[in-house]
Amino acid sequence: MNRSGRIGRASIVVGLVAACVCAASGCNRSTTQTSGTAPVKQEHYAAVVFLSGSEFFNWAYAGMRDAARMLGPHVQVELQGPAEWDASLEARSLEQLTARKIDGVALTAGEANALIPAIDKAVAAGIPVITFDSDSPGSKRLAFVGTNNYNAGFAAGKAMAEWLGGTGQVGVSTFPGPDHLKKRLDGFTAALAQFGPGIKIAATVNDEGDVAKAETQITAMLQANPGISGIFCAHGNPGPGAAAAVRNLGRKGKVQILAFDFGTPVIELIESGEIKGTVGQNPYLMGYMAMLLAYSAKHPTDVPSGRPGFGPVPEIIDTGVSILYKADIGRYRTVPKV
Repeated sequence: MNRSGRIGRASIVVGLVAACVCAASGCNRSTTQTSGTAPVKQEHYAAVVFLSGSEFFNWAYAGMRDAARMLGPHVQVELQGPAEWDASLEARSLEQLTARKIDGVALTAGEANALIPAIDKAVAAGIPVITFDSDSPGSKRLAFVGTNNYNAGFAAGKAMAEWLGGTGQVGVSTFPGPDHLKKRLDGFTAALAQFGPGIKIAATVNDEGDVAKAETQITAMLQANPGISGIFCAHGNPGPGAAAAVRNLGRKGKVQILAFDFGTPVIELIESGEIKGTVGQNPYLMGYMAMLLAYSAKHPTDVPSGRPGFGPVPEIIDTGVSILYKADIGRYRTVPKV
């Protein structure tokens, strides 16, 4: 489907969920607060991320903030989570919010299994946990909002197959642990098999989620595999590292780089021509929808729910993906401030 179709469908989903949330518990709470009736109870929700300060999560938190404003002034949000990619520190952030009896949490799981105990403890305490971006499917989270990561990888594999004319060698930069990265690589591999059966994945390197380490690992990969003509970066960090490795080895124009997401360094490298394109997710919509679902789950209605004690929410919402090129990327230059 083209980009306009994806955006249109996403808008319909937002509208339907927003309507359900408002119908369940009322949106214009500011009117209630000033009408002489009992004041509305203040509610507090949090986004918990595994890499605070990341532009990607700034976009997601902006969506959460806007959804909270739509719900009313009685809804307050905050951003929590470590500045480094550490699932144990992220779990600690969630445990602290649980101890505070926060009203709801939107969480992206830095490591699918490591977050299970903290998520399950929060849900057992009556706190709705909605995962976004990276899921923890083995936990008791109520819903997942984000990219269908297999489909994202598949779109990346199809694009790479087209770029290379269906033949050649590619390298992959990723790291083990997060559920979403495994699914992306599965989709990428499947698409290459379908659209580029003459393409071989020559090497996969562990970048440890770090730009500098990605540059080191990709440099070594290219030196060991001089036939590589395409690099797939399975998450937001290795794109700039891949560009630096290719540049330093004098292989600009000979190796096509497909990045992930649209952080400022990736945008600049696409505009300069060092990165050909990037897999664009919709982090703003992830945060927006996760907030609406957390609020809806916190306010049970007469509508039957599969999770006793919580309002009904869909198990999965797919926020879509598209391949972004130089003509598309400029709109993402202004990153929301946290």
